[in-house]
Amino acid sequence: MTMGATTPPTIDDRFENMLVSPERVLEMLGRRRVGEVSFEQSEQGDARRLLLNVEKVAIENKRLQEKTEASYLESVSHNLHEILLSELTEQLSNTEELAKNVLNLPENIGELLDALSVKACSVSKLEPIAASIPWLYDELIVVVNTPQFRRKDSRGRIIVVETLRTALSFLGIENLRTLIPSLILKRAMPQITDPYPLIKQKLNPYATGVAITAKRLAAFSDVNKNQAYTLAVLSNLGRCVVTRLYFKLFDKIQLHLLRECQKDKEQKRHEALLRTAPSANHLIALQQEFADAVSADILAWMQLSRLPIAEPMRACADKLPAQPKTLGKILHQARTYTQIRMLHQLKLVEMKEVKPLFVEQRYPAGSLEKLKAIDIFTLPLVKNDDNR
Repeated sequence: MTMGATTPPTIDDRFENMLVSPERVLEMLGRRRVGEVSFEQSEQGDARRLLLNVEKVAIENKRLQEKTEASYLESVSHNLHEILLSELTEQLSNTEELAKNVLNLPENIGELLDALSVKACSVSKLEPIAASIPWLYDELIVVVNTPQFRRKDSRGRIIVVETLRTALSFLGIENLRTLIPSLILKRAMPQITDPYPLIKQKLNPYATGVAITAKRLAAFSDVNKNQAYTLAVLSNLGRCVVTRLYFKLFDKIQLHLLRECQKDKEQKRHEALLRTAPSANHLIALQQEFADAVSADILAWMQLSRLPIAEPMRACADKLPAQPKTLGKILHQARTYTQIRMLHQLKLVEMKEVKPLFVEQRYPAGSLEKLKAIDIFTLPLVKNDDNR
């Protein structure tokens, strides 16, 4: 995004940059960090003004040399990213490959989500589907044995849950409707995002925040709360795909180009490639271009028959206007609210900037006050005492 000198960055641009590094947003806003002083105020600035003319000339020559080197580095990075974009675009066209081998999702994931979505959902109906997904069994066993869900027998001894049926019963259907979509996203989350570790750290609370916000907003709009929640969680699958592929392809292409340089004895280019790092700007641009479309592709691949979330996700990806009191509108509202709340926590947005966005999104009366009073970043799981 190219901005004029007086145009503040949008909330969306701030949020995307905050996921990478809050310092990037401070620079976008023209703020100095705590304890930072301007160059003119520093001792270094005072010393520089006293330099002899010959030293000034030497410094200028060094600056020009660094500028030339930076320009060359930029061209090497540009070439690498051209190759990366071509490969990434090709891979994004194979949705089944993305779902199964990039996100590690089983083929019957849609069947599981459909079963969870119906009113008549029961442990006996969920068990055979969940049993066919080994990693889901492992995750549920871990959760059900945490102190929050731990139970004791008549002698006061802790009951260690080891079977899937017991885990499903102890957790309860309502908790499972919240937990399972979150575990699917957890499975899809990128694990390696160096040199930007904050991406993987902030993506999960963002997804949780959007999901809980959507669930709360659904109650104000007479929209199914579990459908809103599930759509909001899984709308982040595309973001996970793009992030995973970007870092994987960057490493692969960089290594290939380095080997080419060694073979052709291009020392200068080899050194420049070694200094080339993953680009936050490129990653952000790729997210904004592809993430929602990939989420829509994956939800379509799931072939959901009872959970109507694929269509609103496609409409979101196509940037179609969302009608009031629909799943699509709730997703937009939940994303905007969560982004603003995360930016506000870091003092990267001011209330005078927020109010027009709230008006534009047309939140239901009273909903913002309710949202402000709850923790949207922690899954609202409750101990289930129905099945002892």
